[in-house]
Amino acid sequence: MTWTTYRFAKGTGANCVSRRACAALAAALLLVPAWSPVVQADSNWWRPSFMRDDSSSRQEDRARREQVRNELQQRFEPLGKNTIAYVSKEMIERLRGGIEKYRAIVQAGGWGQLSEGRTLRINDTGEDIRILRHRLVMTGDMLDSGRRSWAFDSEMQDGVARFQTRHGLRVTGVVDARTRAALNVPAQHRLRQLELNMQRIYDLSEISSAEKYVLVNAPGYTLQAVEKSGLAFESGVIVGRPDRQTPEVSAKIIELNFYPFWRVPDSISSKDLIPAIRKDINYFYKEHFSVLPTWGAKPFDPQAVNWNSDAVYNYKFRQDPGPHNALGLVRINMPNKHTVYLHDTPLKHLFAQSSRAFSSGCVRVERVFDLAGWLVEGQDDWGPMKVQTVLAAGQAEDVKLKKPVPVHFVYLTAWVADSGAPNFRPDIYGKDGAAEAGADDEAAPNDARSITP
Repeated sequence: MTWTTYRFAKGTGANCVSRRACAALAAALLLVPAWSPVVQADSNWWRPSFMRDDSSSRQEDRARREQVRNELQQRFEPLGKNTIAYVSKEMIERLRGGIEKYRAIVQAGGWGQLSEGRTLRINDTGEDIRILRHRLVMTGDMLDSGRRSWAFDSEMQDGVARFQTRHGLRVTGVVDARTRAALNVPAQHRLRQLELNMQRIYDLSEISSAEKYVLVNAPGYTLQAVEKSGLAFESGVIVGRPDRQTPEVSAKIIELNFYPFWRVPDSISSKDLIPAIRKDINYFYKEHFSVLPTWGAKPFDPQAVNWNSDAVYNYKFRQDPGPHNALGLVRINMPNKHTVYLHDTPLKHLFAQSSRAFSSGCVRVERVFDLAGWLVEGQDDWGPMKVQTVLAAGQAEDVKLKKPVPVHFVYLTAWVADSGAPNFRPDIYGKDGAAEAGADDEAAPNDARSITP
C-alpha cells in the first residue's frame, strides 16, 4: 500500500489500530463508487487543510454562538429590568442599598485589574481567570462556591453574562474589549457613580410632582413615560453621539406633527448634507430633499445650483414627508433653546444595538407611536387608536396638546433594578469625571451615522 492510500484510510476517521488494518480499510474503500455517501460525506478529504472550504463550519460556529448569546440574554434579562420611575423615593432607597454594598467592596480593597488585549472565553486558563472569578464573586455576579479554579467554565460564563446585563453591554458570556474595560473600572469609581447619581435624582425630585411627564435618560438609552408617579411604559431611544451630545433640558411637549417635513439645521447641512451631495448628487434626489434660498421661499431647481460654490452654505434644505424622512412619521414638538426634540426614525434596526449614541442631538424613540397615543389620550376623541388611523391615512396633521406635558432629558449612569442589582452605564459624555475607555465590541452598522437630526 502506498503512503497516500494509508493516509486516505486514516483520513476517513477510522480507528486503525495498525498499518495493516488501515491498508485493508483503504482497499475496501477504493471499491466504493464516487457517488457513495461514504465518499460524499467529505468531498474535501484529499485537500490540505489550508485548501478546504470552511465557510459552512464558520457559519455553524456563528449560529452556535448566536444561540448561546440569545439564551444568556433571555436568562439574565431580569437583572436589568426596572419597573419604577428613575426619579422616585423608591429608587433613592434602592441606591442607598447599592452604596452600602459598594462601600464594603471598597473597604475590602476592591478588585484586581485584567490584563489588556486578551479575550477571555470558555476553557481559557491563567492568572486573568483567577482575577476574573474573584471580581465576579465580589459584585455578586457569581456565587462563591469555594472553588479556586483557574479555568473559565460555564459558571463563569454565566457570571460574565450577568455582569454584561447589569452594565448595558451586549450579552455574550465572553470578556471582549468593551467588557474588559467595564470590569477594570475601579470599585471606588463605581461607588462614586452610585453616590453621584443618587444626588442627581435628589436634584430632580421636583419633577415627580407632575401628574404626567416624559423622562429621557441619555446614557441609559431609555425613555420613561410616567403617570401619577408610576411607570406607564418604557422605550428604547437613540441619543446624540459624543461629538453632538443630547443636552440636559427641561421643556414642555406642546404638539404632535404627523408626516412632518424635516427642516435641516444649518449645522447639519454644512457638516453633513452638503458634503454628501457634492460627493453624490443622487443622494439629494434619492432622499427627497429640496433646496431653498430662505425658509418660506420657493425651492430652487437643483440642476441650476452650483453645488461647488460657497453660496450653497447660505441655502436652506428641507426633506419631504414620508417613510424615508429622517423624522419618520411623527415629530414630538417641545420648544427649547437647544432645538432638540423627540421623533420617529426609518432606521429602526438600530434599536437592536446595545450602544445607541448615533444622532446629532435629537432623540429617536423606539415606541414613538405608543408615546404619541399616551400624550393625546383623553383629549377629545384622541387616543392610541386615532393615532393609528392618522398614520394609516398618510396625510400631514398637527395636533396641539390641550395640556402640555413636561419632558426632561437627564443624565443618569447608575441605578438599581427591580432585582436589587446595581446597574451601570458608560459615561458616554464624560460627565462622571472618568469616562470609560475601551473599544466597542459591537461594530455599528454602516447607516448608524446617517444624516439625521
